[in-house]
Amino acid sequence: MLVVILLTSGCLMMWSAAAAAFSDAEAEKALAEALEYATVQYWFEGEPHQGVAYLYGGQDTVSQYIAKLEQGAEPGVQAGIDASGLVINAYRAVYPELQLVSVVGSREVLVKDASSETLYSWNVRPLTVDELRPGDLLFFGTEGRGINGVALYAGRRGNLLEMVTASQSRGKVVLTTVRLGGDYWESSFVGAGRLIKR
Repeated sequence: MLVVILLTSGCLMMWSAAAAAFSDAEAEKALAEALEYATVQYWFEGEPHQGVAYLYGGQDTVSQYIAKLEQGAEPGVQAGIDASGLVINAYRAVYPELQLVSVVGSREVLVKDASSETLYSWNVRPLTVDELRPGDLLFFGTEGRGINGVALYAGRRGNLLEMVTASQSRGKVVLTTVRLGGDYWESSFVGAGRLIKR
């Protein structure tokens, strides 16, 4: 079995060559699932809202989120999703058996949940921006905090990349854009990849 090790952005990336990445069709289905998180419409306290609320550590599916709100949960406090949760839920809707790799000490372990950094370091095949297909992943970070964000790539219009992410600053899941070469891109983009199917 061939094992590939790649040093990128100060993070060690390792994967088994026998592990296959998700197909284009599967990645597109995951993107469609993620878009449901951005477009779901609901009422809360008499006001219309769109998009599942951002919640650090949140892992609610759209149906779980709506059910929690109907039971009185507060969006973004008791119900919601974060960026890595969005990616994992979107891909798990396509492939329910999805398992992820994390590293404890020097040992790889299979887990059901992972941070953006763990997704990037152990669970994707690296891609260049020109290789991106809908449903592939874009990773972002800030100096001193490492990788702290991930988005599903939705398409490209010139130098604008469209992506779906659970945005902490916007407080919900959104379909948004980032400008290649723009300030945010230059200061925050870490890398891109396709999720590995395990």
